[in-house]
Amino acid sequence: MASHAVILRVRGMTCPACEETLERTIARVPGVSDARAEHRAGTVRVATSAPVPLHALHHAIEDAGYDVEAGGTG
Repeated sequence: MASHAVILRVRGMTCPACEETLERTIARVPGVSDARAEHRAGTVRVATSAPVPLHALHHAIEDAGYDVEAGGTG
């Protein structure tokens, strides 16, 4: 099974609790196998077992109360 990864820039994370909240929220998106947030870097790395639309990840991040920059790298 192939895996895919994307790194997104996220604004609004200020502490480890923010990382945990964001990781839990993104992990609920269908197809996401892992999410690792870094509040100091302002990033979240999302690993998927299949391609996941960026808009689904953006929506999850915004639902968690954070702002995501457009695009992503993968």
